[in-house]
Amino acid sequence: MASTQNHPFIVIGAGVSGLAAAVTLRRRGIDPLVLEAQSHVGGASHSESQSGYLVESGPNTMLLSNPDTAAFLKENDLLDKTLDAAPQAKNRFVVRNGKPLALPTSPFDFFQNPVLSWPAKLRLCLEPFIPRGNDSDETLADFVRRRMGTEPLRELVGPFVSGVYAGDPERLIVRHALPKLYRLEQDYGSLILGSIRKGGGSGPKGRLVSWAGGYSELTASLASQLGDRIRLSCPVQTLRRKTDGFELETPTGPLHAKQVIVATDAAHASRLVSPLIPETSALEHIHHPPLLVLHLGFPRSQVSHPLNGFGVLISRARGLRTLGALFSSTLFPHRAPEGQVLLTAFIGGAYDLGVLELDDSDALRVAMDDLSPLLGLRGQPSFHRITRWPQAIPQYEIDHPKTIAACEKAEAALPGLYLLGNYRGGISSADCLANGYKLGRTSSMRTSARDP
Repeated sequence: MASTQNHPFIVIGAGVSGLAAAVTLRRRGIDPLVLEAQSHVGGASHSESQSGYLVESGPNTMLLSNPDTAAFLKENDLLDKTLDAAPQAKNRFVVRNGKPLALPTSPFDFFQNPVLSWPAKLRLCLEPFIPRGNDSDETLADFVRRRMGTEPLRELVGPFVSGVYAGDPERLIVRHALPKLYRLEQDYGSLILGSIRKGGGSGPKGRLVSWAGGYSELTASLASQLGDRIRLSCPVQTLRRKTDGFELETPTGPLHAKQVIVATDAAHASRLVSPLIPETSALEHIHHPPLLVLHLGFPRSQVSHPLNGFGVLISRARGLRTLGALFSSTLFPHRAPEGQVLLTAFIGGAYDLGVLELDDSDALRVAMDDLSPLLGLRGQPSFHRITRWPQAIPQYEIDHPKTIAACEKAEAALPGLYLLGNYRGGISSADCLANGYKLGRTSSMRTSARDP
């Protein structure tokens, strides 16, 4: 019988959240062991070079608007290595009347821009006079209809939600899915007045960045700080509570830890923790719509659109299956070979749950049929790669408060256990870094207080 190895702290999962927590713990004098079921670190954040293209299977950009995210990157010598997105990234396109239309970038441009009809613009001008809502479970769709009207929901917010969540605004709860938007109404009584008073504008605030080697440069840099304290291809099979901590069963034998961070996806976290706290079985039922990510490379001469922006989003009202596409080779240098361009398209989401039934040739055909007339694509791509996510982005829907409550109950009932992941506290990679950083700081301070 294998002897049990003892560790002060074990982190289960070497995705962005787990790595951020682990390196923060180590910088504060605690030497964690990190267990990762896959053969590589980074989780969904994974970059790969193929045929001269740099493709991202998961997130493509990071918005540095959270001070904790920037502080973490600076502390780990990663902030100075970031690449800022090209200035054209401020241009974002939506589809109207069969063509990509740039969104307005100023109040003056808003009144000149045809993305909304004049009746919709006049209705939007009434937004400062709409009273605050009092429904904490209001959906994003109801929130937008109440404050801005139906057309902005269909033409602006709906495509935005498809791009961020691959979700359905009729099901997402605004307080959880877009908390900054919710706070503007609560704090200022108006989205427009709140944005003005906070110095906001029409676009997201903060630096939009990546790294020369893509997201894998970020995760590899963090992993290098941990060295042999990361064990790859080492899934945790069971988690048991002991009087002096926790016992974890792995293929190489049992491990003991005084404290444990479960930094996995929601379903895996549920399977580990629900035998101890039944309420956490709710995590396994969080809605994660499927998503296909298509990387499409073309000779520049085969694309007539200037690709002078972040990308294009497509309203569900257009009747197309593709959610949108990023202009990846515009955003950052060396994403495509000389004379080539790279698009990253997305199919699936909450409105298209059967997308996984498409084989690769069918998925490519859908993307080409949808994007060719919009971007002036001629011929077939010279390069393509498809990544399938059967369960992509967690949706912060009506049951999200139950998810939060279940996590908080587990952490209260099992001192020394922490649940960390994009199913709470924000879905973006920037949120995951910030949350891992905060947990790494606070849990290290709790160690002596929680020791028996």
